[in-house]
Amino acid sequence: MNRKENEKLIMLLPAAILFALMYRIVMRELQNPLSDMNGHVYVYILGFLQDGFWEGFKEVPYLLWHLPVLAMYRFLHIPLENGAGLVSGFFASFGYLVTYDLIRRFSEKKGLGIGPLTAAAVSFGFSVAQGIYVDFWDAGERFNGIFSMNPLHNPTHMAVRPFALLCFALVADLWAVTEEGKEGTFFPVERNVKKYRILLSVLLFFSAMAKPVFAEMFVPAVAFTMLARWIVKCIRKEDGKAYFGECLRMLLSAVPALLYILLQFLAYFAWGGSYGSDGGFTVTRWMEVWSLFSDNILLSVLCGMAFPIFMCVLSGRWFVKNAMGRLALTGYGIGLLEAALLGESGVKLSHGDFLWPMMCGMLLWWLVALLRLLELESAERENAGSLRSVLLSGAWLLFLAHVIFGVIYLRSLMG
Repeated sequence: MNRKENEKLIMLLPAAILFALMYRIVMRELQNPLSDMNGHVYVYILGFLQDGFWEGFKEVPYLLWHLPVLAMYRFLHIPLENGAGLVSGFFASFGYLVTYDLIRRFSEKKGLGIGPLTAAAVSFGFSVAQGIYVDFWDAGERFNGIFSMNPLHNPTHMAVRPFALLCFALVADLWAVTEEGKEGTFFPVERNVKKYRILLSVLLFFSAMAKPVFAEMFVPAVAFTMLARWIVKCIRKEDGKAYFGECLRMLLSAVPALLYILLQFLAYFAWGGSYGSDGGFTVTRWMEVWSLFSDNILLSVLCGMAFPIFMCVLSGRWFVKNAMGRLALTGYGIGLLEAALLGESGVKLSHGDFLWPMMCGMLLWWLVALLRLLELESAERENAGSLRSVLLSGAWLLFLAHVIFGVIYLRSLMG
């Protein structure tokens, strides 16, 4: 095999492994009547089949994962269980491949020299990493309580991940081109800004179609970040009017996703889709929902975010000054506020549906922390033994710890 074929094999092998693992997890989770997977297949998809599309849509208006399962069942006569496994495997592998591609593009742009083997290993670890879990701590359970950017047991959230990563990278590049006059890091946005605005709109719409939780965090995060920058420009008497136009153009990219989310909320809450209207949108007491899962929320955050928090401490000034860093921190902060203050009344309060945007914020902070670590490690290659290189080794050990707990989590899901 030539070099390019070797690189493709190195890239695709972890994707195939992740696909097989997810397929097995789905088969196992379907046996548990209380699992998310069981509910999506035997409640929601059967609802589409038995009650018709409209009634099914009211129960689960975020249906990007469900549609291909239904299509395989209708047209290819693939059993629902096998279809669920195939679709879940696809989205998990897609998320890994997006991460791999972003790392390789980042490396190429920054001249880091990251090879396919390193990129594949890091991307696979990123795709399975979980919170650090010690059973006698009061941080909650391995997932419920600590929570994770990789809820492997939840098919719809895993379908969101690849679109979330792409949207984040696109916004970072659009900012680099339109605000700083630089070239894009992940996409050649400078060649056709309008084209990539449309692409952002499409990807954001698909993320909302998979599950609205990313857009619920990401759109306010982008808006807040750009609004803050506009205020600073006005105070400094820079061209605030022109930048306000840029803010409106970015908002326009989000309109299709926002309209679809509005339709979802109407179907879910106003038209009786949410368990027959047993529950509605509500503002909760501070951390009321999260407190159902953890007795020590601060410890839960530290367990789930040990690696990115360490990287932020290690390179805090960069996170504040860099556009990706600011957006990731803002996204996590907004997701955390939604987790702290929003919920559903009635029986669904304990479902914690507004904790999911916070997990999307975790994903962004994790990604930026990983990219920053790769960049710092490249800069420190010739300074082995320095304090900075020792701290970077500590960061890699933390990352590895999260991956090890992810493997343990995988093992528990597979039985």
